[in-house]
Amino acid sequence: MTFYEEMAELAAEMLTEFGATATLSRETITFDKKTNRRTSVLVEPVATLTVVDDMEVLDENTGRMVIRTIATMLHKPQVNDKLTMGDRAWIIGKVTTVQPTNLPIVHFAEVTNA
Repeated sequence: MTFYEEMAELAAEMLTEFGATATLSRETITFDKKTNRRTSVLVEPVATLTVVDDMEVLDENTGRMVIRTIATMLHKPQVNDKLTMGDRAWIIGKVTTVQPTNLPIVHFAEVTNA
């Protein structure tokens, strides 16, 4: 087993112990040419374990450290996905993946209240 495989297992163990069950869902907007209207398709929700917490991160625009709400999870979300945990919901923003090799270890997503 390589070092990165061990780190992926450790990340899974940590989320299992400290994470909470959450749901990732994605709504895709399509255009129906026959009716000239937009239609939305909801992609099958994915159950995941996640930890949502405030973290200090570097703001790319100002170069200053700022506090942002970050969701840590094993499943890779996409921008504008909806993360639901209990009665709370967030919209996924910027996603950062820790993936030093072909094996993704963990995903960090900036989230805002939905």
